[in-house]
Amino acid sequence: MNQSNNPAIWNVLPSVRRAGVLNWLLATFQAPDGTFDEWGTPGSGYVDVAGLTLIPCMAPPPSEVRVQATEVRALAEITATELHHVILDGYYPAADQGWRGDGTPAGAWRLLIGDNDGTGQMVPGTSFAYDIMGVEASSFNQETRVQVKLTTI
Repeated sequence: MNQSNNPAIWNVLPSVRRAGVLNWLLATFQAPDGTFDEWGTPGSGYVDVAGLTLIPCMAPPPSEVRVQATEVRALAEITATELHHVILDGYYPAADQGWRGDGTPAGAWRLLIGDNDGTGQMVPGTSFAYDIMGVEASSFNQETRVQVKLTTI
């Protein structure tokens, strides 16, 4: 079957948009700010990546059908990892090209996800910074998917 000629494929993302599924959350890619301390250690600051800010998205947790080992116990602490499969509203090839931080000593990008205030801005205090585990586009380049991880202690 030649799916490229199937008009139903091209109606999926517009239908999702009309249903309002992508209206609740916003995603912003952030890169390290490039500062280093006197020992050469990258700073902890981040800056927004131009063209990859305030993107409507949804970020459901992965399916509970499969078993996942996401909690690691150490001597005096518990580290929990929360995984999400983020679906961005649109095709963003720059996200796939830069998220690893290749070619920059400052390091990899992160993804900030927060609540949409209804005007396309993030509600202050609602965002979390996730480590990016991978980026891919849908087969028809209509959406971008990002696997992210939030680690807490």
